[in-house]
Amino acid sequence: MADTKHFVIITGGECKADGIPDGIADNAYIIAADSGYDTAKRIGITPDLLVGDMDSIRDVPSGIETLRVKAEKDDTDTMLAISIAKEKGARSITVIGGAGGRADHWLSNIFMLEALADEGTDARLMDGVNEIFVLTDGCVKIPNRGGYFGLLALEDSVVTAKGCKYPLKGHTLRRTLPYAVSNEVTESFAEISVKGKIIVTVSAR
Repeated sequence: MADTKHFVIITGGECKADGIPDGIADNAYIIAADSGYDTAKRIGITPDLLVGDMDSIRDVPSGIETLRVKAEKDDTDTMLAISIAKEKGARSITVIGGAGGRADHWLSNIFMLEALADEGTDARLMDGVNEIFVLTDGCVKIPNRGGYFGLLALEDSVVTAKGCKYPLKGHTLRRTLPYAVSNEVTESFAEISVKGKIIVTVSAR
């Protein structure tokens, strides 16, 4: 049975299907946002609900609960899916896809992660190459899987980073000076601690 506290929202946009971890949607309630249904098919995931204006989906399926809305609306299809997840009591949300393509949608999805974090919802976005989430007044461990990670301040934030190529020790990161990028994990994991609020990006090579 799906866990109605954890939601997976699958969107359109660029997504490297073979980079999505196996089991990512196990025991989750799954919402496909419009052409996210096509992404879901490529990943091999069957949604519990399909929402959107259906302006970019190739073939609207039968047999799946569907909520069709007008194209002229205030929310993007992804925002609509997130609103539904919140109404259903979501405690954590993973957004799959939503990257690349149109810059306005891509940036909208990132800003949405910040809004969810401010509300206390654990949220992250992954597209098979990148994983992106917001870290506020806390710490996180990033496993060594190759690739890179970046730390981008949403407000003036004091950051310490250990176990990485470019360590930080109580450095203040600012939104207007985004230099803490292209870092690499050199130990079994990197440990990041922050007082403030930052975006963490973890990217494959």
